[in-house]
Amino acid sequence: MNKESINLWKLGMFVVIGILLFIITIYFIGINRNMFGSNFNLKSEFKNVSGLKEGSNVRLSGINIGTVSKIEFISDSLVLVKLLIKDKVQQYIKTDATASIGSDGLVGDKVLIISPGTTSKSIVKDNDIIASNKAIELEDIMNSVKKSTDNAEIITKQLVGFSNRMNDNNGFLSKLMTNEDFANSIERTIANLEVSTKEIAKFAPKINDPEGAVTKLFVDKNFANRIENTMSNLQKSSKDLTDFTTKINNENSILTKLMTDKNFADKFETTLKNIEISSNELAKFTVKLNDENNVLSKLIDNKRLGKSIDTTITNLETGTKGIIELEKAAKNNFLLRGYFKKRKKNNNN
Repeated sequence: MNKESINLWKLGMFVVIGILLFIITIYFIGINRNMFGSNFNLKSEFKNVSGLKEGSNVRLSGINIGTVSKIEFISDSLVLVKLLIKDKVQQYIKTDATASIGSDGLVGDKVLIISPGTTSKSIVKDNDIIASNKAIELEDIMNSVKKSTDNAEIITKQLVGFSNRMNDNNGFLSKLMTNEDFANSIERTIANLEVSTKEIAKFAPKINDPEGAVTKLFVDKNFANRIENTMSNLQKSSKDLTDFTTKINNENSILTKLMTDKNFADKFETTLKNIEISSNELAKFTVKLNDENNVLSKLIDNKRLGKSIDTTITNLETGTKGIIELEKAAKNNFLLRGYFKKRKKNNNN
């Protein structure tokens, strides 16, 4: 083989390899842009595409399912993005799906991300328009970072002020960390609070006892009314007691004179002694009255004597009636009539 033939053979191999590389490149580009196989179209409208370009990947659940086929203006504030999607994923995209613009990595190329719907059961059709979400701009992120740094600055200033106050020897935290007596006092206080809470816990069931006075006071209307009446009576009693103490403290009252006037007290003491003597005499008299040989005792206890006295009184009453009748008869007698007229005349004179 001569030199010319070798050169022709090398040229032929170079051309064949170049053609193969070109075909492979076209194939992969076609696959990447869905130029081969069956596809369907979707649309979505954005106010800002944030650097999205034609040919950018479309992803569903992190998997490339198509490309952005075209981007065009609808108006000065609205952009239409057309998508070329593989037919085989159409069943996973519902009519309530949403489109958003994201990045491929932190600072990578922009991609369009489709979030499949959850509530709708209807599948999108060719050339359907799906809703869009606002893209997150780098400017928004920077504004958010700026706000965060401003807040961090404020927080650090507050922390500095707090640490300065905490390191103050007269501050509460400083005393708590350095003053043993103060720390012990806090510890005892907490222990006392613990004991108090335990006692309150024991007391609470008693309050909630349906038979307890407190529960009845809140739920038993009759019991509450009785308590109210009792309090009203106590209020009236306290008022009466106040009036009574006022009268007691009156300088003209007997009790005040008894406590402050010596002469009145002496007279009162003498009166009490006389009453005591009188009571002694009365006791002796009652003893005598109860003596069975006493006439009054016999009159009370002796039935025969009682009947005898009763008979005597009856006889006296009968005798008195007889004397009255005899006097009437004498007045009517013609022999004694002149005597009675003369006595009557003398009595009138």
